[in-house]
Amino acid sequence: KPGPADRFRARDAVEVALGGSIMAFPSATTEEIWKLGAELGAGRVIMIALASLLTLAIFIYVLHPRSVAGGRKAFYQRLVATYGMTLAISAALLFGVDRLPLFSDFGTAVTRMILVAFPASFAATVVDSLGGPGNE
Repeated sequence: KPGPADRFRARDAVEVALGGSIMAFPSATTEEIWKLGAELGAGRVIMIALASLLTLAIFIYVLHPRSVAGGRKAFYQRLVATYGMTLAISAALLFGVDRLPLFSDFGTAVTRMILVAFPASFAATVVDSLGGPGNE
């Protein structure tokens, strides 16, 4: 039976938010991301999102062995929570710099969020793994 250390807790959420913000901010404020987000095709965006999730799953598998030992539910909970939070952080930062056209160009907005979340989710997982007891 999974114990408390196997679950994604409030402390983990704070660590993910901090780590995600560290990488998301520099990415969200670059003109390259803004242009690429407007030009990239849907197929490429899906490939980037899948590559991001696969790489993130590997990071979690390596850096959070207790989540893996806690079963599939604990593993997938951490994966979805980490990627979801980094997408939300990416959206907030892009909105803050007025580069999230959510209502006028939804596809571009989502693409930019995925591009920013790609490196941010990895940083979020690394910071979360450094969080201390229960994360080994």
